[in-house]
Amino acid sequence: MKNIHLFFFTISVLILSSCSLDRSSVPPSTGKTNELLVVTKGNEVWNSRVGLAIAEFFKQPLIGLPQSEPMFDLIHFPQPSFSGSIQSHHNIFIIDIDSSFTDPLIETKKDLWGIPQRVIKITAKDEETFLAQFDLYKEAFLELFNENERIRTKLAFSKAEDAKIKTRIFEGFDLDIVIPKGFQIATITPNFAWIRRDAAKFEQGILIYFSAYTDTNNFNYLTLMSRRDTITKKYIPGPADNSYMKIANTEPPVARKIDFKGNFAVEMRGMWELEGDFMGGPFLSYTFVDQRHNRLVTIDGFAYKPNEEKKDLVRQLEAIIYSVEMPEKAPMETANK
Repeated sequence: MKNIHLFFFTISVLILSSCSLDRSSVPPSTGKTNELLVVTKGNEVWNSRVGLAIAEFFKQPLIGLPQSEPMFDLIHFPQPSFSGSIQSHHNIFIIDIDSSFTDPLIETKKDLWGIPQRVIKITAKDEETFLAQFDLYKEAFLELFNENERIRTKLAFSKAEDAKIKTRIFEGFDLDIVIPKGFQIATITPNFAWIRRDAAKFEQGILIYFSAYTDTNNFNYLTLMSRRDTITKKYIPGPADNSYMKIANTEPPVARKIDFKGNFAVEMRGMWELEGDFMGGPFLSYTFVDQRHNRLVTIDGFAYKPNEEKKDLVRQLEAIIYSVEMPEKAPMETANK
């Protein structure tokens, strides 16, 4: 718990350096999903240990995928070319190696040249100082860029939200969540919902399930895995007779304690497979306590897209899960168009 608090304290400190400007004339941000624009004074810095450290960290494989896919795709821009519309990119990391600086400076700004946007800048007197600062704060940088990706996706989904699903989930579970059109409710019971998107070349699923909260042992790693397998065996059948979804045996899921929108939570990422069949893919889940009802809530997302990259599908599921709110009043209903 101490490390979690320290990590999010670091993020809070970084966010406090953000500026407050009039955003009324700021254009929509640009760029592809999971893309990070890195700006340096020239190619010499990018081709040095500075660029190598940045690439090694942000291009590390996203956890829980069957094949290696980088967390971010990097685009390098030398400072002289960084102007005009390119400044509206949604994720920007600026590196300024300046010998006139004695102390390193870290700045982060939100929605500076585009909306939504996250800009982070490190100014350091030399490579060694930059590398030390980057190593100290890189996890916080990653979370800020990840948060911006979730915001972008949520904004896009909010413009095409399925109001009927939203209302049914709220009325059944007292949760508000943004589900875009294209999804449909496959199964719903008093303590479980399966919301699926069955497209021509891929499938996405959102699982919502509950149990009574008793103590912190409910967050035990093995308990969470067992609960998921129990739920999916009961509710998520495969195409073959007696087949059903379960956590894959090939590689155990990775779990970590996180702050989930102000609540202590456990995030789990791993692979699922079908017992009795050959299908499989990635999943991620977030488990937290809903103190209003003294219940443990798990919201789980899984994807299926054989022989193709799945990172964007997982990122979309993550954004949907992060859209969940526990309101005191019913959400406003809007008509499906």
